[in-house]
Amino acid sequence: MSYKNHLDFFVKVFLLIGLILQVNSKLYSQADSTGMRGLTSLEITAEMAPGINLFNTLDAICTWCTNNKNGLGSETVWGNPFTKPEMIKAFADRGFKTLRIPVTWYNHMGAAPDFIIDTAWMDRVEEVANFALDNNMYVIINLHHEDLKSGRPGTWISTTYEKQEAVADQLEKVWTQIATRFKDYNDYVIFETMNEPREVGGTKEWEGGTAEHREVMNALNLAAVNAIRATGGNNESRFIMLPQVGANVASALDALVIPNDDPNTIVSVHAYYPYWFTIGGGTDKWGTATEVRALENAFAPLSKKFVANGIGVVMGEWGAGNQDNYDQRINYYQTYTNICKKYGITPVTWIYDFNRKTLTWENPLIEEAILQAYDSTFILAEDLTLDITSDTLFVGETLQLSATIFPDTVSTKEIGWVSRNGDIASVNSKGLITAKSRGTVK
Repeated sequence: MSYKNHLDFFVKVFLLIGLILQVNSKLYSQADSTGMRGLTSLEITAEMAPGINLFNTLDAICTWCTNNKNGLGSETVWGNPFTKPEMIKAFADRGFKTLRIPVTWYNHMGAAPDFIIDTAWMDRVEEVANFALDNNMYVIINLHHEDLKSGRPGTWISTTYEKQEAVADQLEKVWTQIATRFKDYNDYVIFETMNEPREVGGTKEWEGGTAEHREVMNALNLAAVNAIRATGGNNESRFIMLPQVGANVASALDALVIPNDDPNTIVSVHAYYPYWFTIGGGTDKWGTATEVRALENAFAPLSKKFVANGIGVVMGEWGAGNQDNYDQRINYYQTYTNICKKYGITPVTWIYDFNRKTLTWENPLIEEAILQAYDSTFILAEDLTLDITSDTLFVGETLQLSATIFPDTVSTKEIGWVSRNGDIASVNSKGLITAKSRGTVK
């Protein structure tokens, strides 16, 4: 090569700094539990934190199959492997306390008037739930991609007056079957009436719906709760999560009605906020004082209306997609989790960096940013030094970096290595830099 490529780098290592302490008044385990323990909504949601979703798995749909009817193979049609016990054990070993299992049922059930769920599918849902229960995790089971959608035969949940009666009837019959299967399970099993019920493509679909949609949603929640309670057994007092339209925070604050003033209920909300940073792709940066304040202002009212009145709140979906902005995501996850904890909201992340095929955490500081808030023994790094702070490389050359973390008693010594411009120089998970093209990069 005729020229020397100057690579002036500062490999930034993003750390979560400080020692986080937590005191819990009660601790329970699945092994200690023989049934329903009489916990309050706030006690059980405190125990559930933090949680993680088994996304794009039992909720996956084979839309190209005849009439959208799927067998057990639907579990893998969206690219995830068949769920095995060791995958769920990895979640539990990492420190997550709850597994939310999104489940789509319409493609595994018969027609009206009985809507009989395929026995093999019910068995599989129960099997995966037991993978989590065997690891002392809470389990959330819901109805996921059921919302009525044009061109998708079998979808059925609608929040309109016109369809309310028919939807309530099917909701009762579906939940009666699910609840009956799990009626003898203890209170580590939690039901969620629906996922993000809404009018697909309708007015204010993602803005909390219309007054009609919200009123119908309250009626549908009531139908589901009554059906679950009527199955008896432990379902008479099982905790049930309740969303409003779209699981929207604003619709929950403005319109959610707790069916029968049932004390064993939990508010279910989702917040990919701010949208353009988390999943919208409009910006890869987040974290100004104004942005943090906006996030806090979005969550504080949930605490004031529900938590302060003894009703638990679960943030059942949240997270930020990878835009090659590892440092920004770490900051976001830590801030989001700490705000949830401050206001008594249980975070259950949808977006994380676990590879289920290799059973590896590919960007471990993302998950550490969540877990640090809920582990009283967790010691975070206070400082770090690099053996090299700048150098010059030819294109194609490599350089191995080494870092020393202080104190040496930190809970994790895994480091997130990031290049600000991977086209000029890349850095792998072990700190190995490779010069790619001419330029300067940090």
